[in-house]
Amino acid sequence: MPRDALNPLEVLLQLQQCGSLAQAASRLHRTPSALSKIIRGLEEEVGQALVEHAARPLRLTDAGRVYAEVARETQERLLAAADQIAELAGRVSGRLRITASVLLGHAVLASYVVSFRQRHPEVEIDVELSDVDLDPIRDGFDLALRHDQGTAAGLIGRALGSNRVHLVGAPAYFERHGCPQSPAALARHVCLGFRCSPLDSRWRFHRGDESHCIVPKGPVMANSDEFLLASLRAGEGLLPCFDWLVGPELRSGQLQTCLEDWRFESDAYGAPELWAVYPQGQRGRRKLTLFIEGLVDHLASCRAGR
Repeated sequence: MPRDALNPLEVLLQLQQCGSLAQAASRLHRTPSALSKIIRGLEEEVGQALVEHAARPLRLTDAGRVYAEVARETQERLLAAADQIAELAGRVSGRLRITASVLLGHAVLASYVVSFRQRHPEVEIDVELSDVDLDPIRDGFDLALRHDQGTAAGLIGRALGSNRVHLVGAPAYFERHGCPQSPAALARHVCLGFRCSPLDSRWRFHRGDESHCIVPKGPVMANSDEFLLASLRAGEGLLPCFDWLVGPELRSGQLQTCLEDWRFESDAYGAPELWAVYPQGQRGRRKLTLFIEGLVDHLASCRAGR
């Protein structure tokens, strides 16, 4: 097989994950016609149809699903073997496909990938940012970073540390409006609202047996983190922010917290911990383990503002 030729089994797995020749071709940097030719050749070799070519979205036949499952298991074993061989030579190499939310990707993952590859330059990183939780097994990812555990069959979850949310404002805002002393006082403050339909965007505060709930009403509402962060930093209002997002600005005094004796919750902000979720077949792969362990340390540095 020529060095740049595609493995037909990889093509079949990508078709199963994508449900589209065009999307699979984009992932594999080939044309749809090239992938179609590869699959036709594989079907001739096997002697059975593996793909329902007329179906939309495209799907595998029963024979195709059996073949794909064996191909996936074989691929996982080959990748594990490659990792072990690299370890014998004292190297960490290979490819990691990772998915994360847009905010987490920009605020944490981008800088971490740079530092990780400086330590392990033979590891290739392929990142897809999405605010929709992608399925590591179905969508072909080695690792998904999530704001809640939400593990399904065949997936393993590992906590990455705190996902605590602080209510934050700029010094200029507090100079003009003062600092709220209780959740009830927020009715007299400017609360920047993150709109995340269909999730409940109400702000809930808890302290011991006390609870208080408010509905942020703006005057600025948006479904974009970056948009609201710009308003926050300009002193436009108060905004709940993850500890790993604003750690450096809190440390420098560019932003300040309020109501720290109250615990903040909102469905729009997820669970109180970040999670790494990955397929069971990835367990024990050295580059994934190193990536996750380093990410835990990197997140801790972000929270501390280092």
